[in-house]
Amino acid sequence: VNYGNNTALHYACRGAKYDTIALLLDNYDSVSVSKRNAHGKLPIDLLWESNTVENRESIEYTESVFRLLKAYPEMIMGINIQMQTASAACTNRNGKKRKLGHETPGQE
Repeated sequence: VNYGNNTALHYACRGAKYDTIALLLDNYDSVSVSKRNAHGKLPIDLLWESNTVENRESIEYTESVFRLLKAYPEMIMGINIQMQTASAACTNRNGKKRKLGHETPGQE
């Protein structure tokens, strides 16, 4: 861990080093996929945001994302809760709540 709370997994994800991600997750139980760095980013966040990723539809990228999600399934639950909270907070101009993704053009 460095001064920014980045672990080896953070660096591997930022650099889209798929072999290193697999090595760390498969061989080191102490790798913390749930550890946030000083910017509040999880390793998977850095992989999703990485400019180093050339093909987000590649097998290597997909496998790395799957490995990270499998190692920290609670993150998926957190995303669902955040989406539900955001949906519940959206209101139309009349102050009535609406569901995201279910709007009909011209209706509010």
